[in-house]
Amino acid sequence: MEKERGGGIYDIVIQEDENSILLPKALRGNWLLANGSNRWDYTFNSKNAIIESTIWNYKSVEKKGKIYTIALESDGITKTVYAKLNKNGTVSFGNSPKLLQDYSFKRIFNPNYKAKRNTPFETIDFKIATTTYSGIIKGFSERMKQKTGMLYVNNTFKDSQESHLVKINNDGSFKMELPLTHPQTVYVTMPTGRYDVFLEPEKTTFHYIYNDESFFMGDNASANSDLQQLKDIRLRLNKEQYKKMGETSPEEYTQLCQKIKGESLDKLKAFQKDNIISEKALQIKRAEIELGFYDMLLSYDMNRRSIVSKNKKAKKEEDKLPYREFEVNDKYYDFLSRDILDNKLLTLSNSFYFFTNRLVYAPIFREDRNFSQPSRSETAFWLQKVGVELTAEELNMAELSKQIETPEMLDKEEKFEKTYGDTRQAFYKKYREHFKDVSAYLKKLDQPKHDFILNVVDYLKTTDISITEEEAKMVEVLNVLKTPVEIEEERLFNKQFASAIKTFNTKYMEHSSEIFRERLNKVQNEKMQAFFGTQNSFMQDVMRMQTLCKKFENYKFYEGNTLAIAQEELQTSFLKDYLAFCNQQIKEKIERNKTKGGYTVHNVEKGEGDELFASMLEKFKGKVVYVDFWATWCAPCRSGIKRIAPLKEEMADDDVVFLYVTNQTSPEGTWKNAIANIKGEHYRVSSDEWNYLVQKFNISGIPHYTLVDRQGNVVKPKLGHMSNNGIKRMLNAEMKK
Repeated sequence: MEKERGGGIYDIVIQEDENSILLPKALRGNWLLANGSNRWDYTFNSKNAIIESTIWNYKSVEKKGKIYTIALESDGITKTVYAKLNKNGTVSFGNSPKLLQDYSFKRIFNPNYKAKRNTPFETIDFKIATTTYSGIIKGFSERMKQKTGMLYVNNTFKDSQESHLVKINNDGSFKMELPLTHPQTVYVTMPTGRYDVFLEPEKTTFHYIYNDESFFMGDNASANSDLQQLKDIRLRLNKEQYKKMGETSPEEYTQLCQKIKGESLDKLKAFQKDNIISEKALQIKRAEIELGFYDMLLSYDMNRRSIVSKNKKAKKEEDKLPYREFEVNDKYYDFLSRDILDNKLLTLSNSFYFFTNRLVYAPIFREDRNFSQPSRSETAFWLQKVGVELTAEELNMAELSKQIETPEMLDKEEKFEKTYGDTRQAFYKKYREHFKDVSAYLKKLDQPKHDFILNVVDYLKTTDISITEEEAKMVEVLNVLKTPVEIEEERLFNKQFASAIKTFNTKYMEHSSEIFRERLNKVQNEKMQAFFGTQNSFMQDVMRMQTLCKKFENYKFYEGNTLAIAQEELQTSFLKDYLAFCNQQIKEKIERNKTKGGYTVHNVEKGEGDELFASMLEKFKGKVVYVDFWATWCAPCRSGIKRIAPLKEEMADDDVVFLYVTNQTSPEGTWKNAIANIKGEHYRVSSDEWNYLVQKFNISGIPHYTLVDRQGNVVKPKLGHMSNNGIKRMLNAEMKK
């Protein structure tokens, strides 16, 4: 019997096996050293024992006088443990009957206990290395459907969350080796729950999952055990505090965050009074609290936008939360001291990843994304910077373009974009369904207008569709943005260099997101430098590294001297080496992907309307289809695909198809490399085909998920965010129909 959210009853034991008869019940349990260290050294279960990060089978258990002799075996290695029952409920264990130590089920507080080698990290040694994570889940059964877990590493340097599959054996044991650049907490999900575990490069960690408790052996066992005791000390807004965010001023919110931080530190001090906590655990927890404090303060704008969004969706006026406008000036960010930038000890907590993200997108450093398109000469510079080779004709075109893309014209376009950028984007989204008809309309014209929006408006005039007042203001400005002379010069230029412009634009589109990030990052760096008064800090180097690593997400790498040029942007020697390492990794991955299987690419048979989607589904009739509309450049899409990977393994033998649909904005080379790691069925549709699908499913953003039944009928055109268990329940329910 399996519960919906994991766990369950799989075996009812009528009679224990012969091993359990060997071991007296008084010796069974998880034993902690009773000197005050509370170190977990022994577990004796009915079927096996756990000692020194190893799972042992029983060979024999003998008693002579008061001493038990327990003979164990694991993979051909034997071990003997001696035990003696004490009157106070403790048990003495040891490798020799003459060297026994007392152990207890419960943690013991001994204020006189002084831990050996109990020192915090003085500095962080970053390295390209691996770590070993192993353990066992108590009560795991081979009859459990889920036999995998996931371990997530927040890789701040690459600005990505790395997912590692944990394969669980039938006895509940698991072992894996994974890359790790520095000591840090990672996030683990198992069929039994979720866990934060502290790992360190070139060291081992053994994790025993015992119902709701966790026990640790190996390196940093003490830190992990203590952090488990402190896991409930967290910084977060309660429901009432969140509901008041709409009417909480920046000053009031700062005071609230300081209060919550103070309460967390007080809880930590109170816990220390009756518990011995290792210095490493305290250091990691304090880093977590500090980062949580920064994260809360940097989330002020995001929390308030969330209130606005909820109010817009509220069906009744009384369901809306109170909201007032407040100005957030630069003084609000005074909590960001210069010392933060070079505090590498903050990387001990996985919260450092979220902190850098919040910092990058903080309003004080964030550039308005509505800046204008780069000029052709500027685009040529960026293309060459990212290693794209331009022809002589393209370079000549880019140079002569300065005659029409004058500083005055570029300034006008930038001002227009800052004022009407959001309106322009909303316009494209609103009237996108008419673009095919607009294209047909333009073919009938001798000379279309110089801006696509103006042509769309002319087309709309032939219909019953009226534009809004805000859109009309934008159109009015667009009409006079360029003089007749400037429009004519641009027309002649475009005619003269038509061929070069076409190939040039194709190259730009292939690298547009990369160039956009570079431009955005440049502005952010300048703002951060002005705020902190420096550009040479560890934190700023990390942010530069994140930008440089974005190339790898699209299965691209630095070729020739472009790697050395990229490395020159970094100050930290480790980050220089790590960039080269990641570059080599992506090269090797591209080669491996050429021979991978487990995925199928399909071609679209029919190209219009409902027939399009029906033809895409024809070959999957009789199966339930989970459709994922995505793109290679979409981080949430990639994250969702990684998250669902274990579920696909679980349901590999079921009548379920996982169908992935993307469009031309996913570069073909990038897409082919990406899908080599995405098991399932794949379509890369044309722009027109995508537009039909967007209209059919009202796709306003990606990822977008859809459910199709066995007959090919769309039963849920838009699925919300769901856990793997939730998706599994939904698919199972649909298969039973």
